[in-house]
Amino acid sequence: MDARIWVSSGGEAPRSVALVGEVTIVGRSPEAGIQLEDEAVSWNHLEIERRGEVLMATDLDSRNGTALNGEPLDRPRRLRNGDTLIVGGHRLEIAVGPATPVGATVPSGGPSVALTAEERATAAALTAPYRSEGAFAGRPATRAEIAASLQVSERTAQRRLDALAAKLGISGDAGRDRPRQIAARVIELGLDR
Repeated sequence: MDARIWVSSGGEAPRSVALVGEVTIVGRSPEAGIQLEDEAVSWNHLEIERRGEVLMATDLDSRNGTALNGEPLDRPRRLRNGDTLIVGGHRLEIAVGPATPVGATVPSGGPSVALTAEERATAAALTAPYRSEGAFAGRPATRAEIAASLQVSERTAQRRLDALAAKLGISGDAGRDRPRQIAARVIELGLDR
């Protein structure tokens, strides 16, 4: 199995790191297989273990936590192609399968979602707590935090969240978990960058 991680942060071009050993540590430690220079990242933050044809991710009791597809990584979880981990201010996207030669044409990864500048700003405000230093990685912004960030009323922030949810195909019957579902989809599609 060819497995790699695409690491990106702060608008930089993603870099690819092959997962070659049985265990890869992600953290600030110089010995980490994937070293991330970020104070929000613990020395040994995350472990990615290869178990045959399966990849497992385990948060190593990090200070700020890890999010997997927008949800807290609170126990070892299986990784699949396209899964996204948030570690501090870094986005780690899992790629499993045959490597694509440089310059090759590849099919689209699925339908893309085009957002207006207003929708992109709302998505970024919603997912900001996942990226802020010293904050636990598993919480989307509240409506009040989004309103303050965008300098709009809470009612306007709610309308923008509703519009974003509709565009992402997230139903209104999710209740209190709806902001987390929206944030997970935004992060999965990379729409908050």
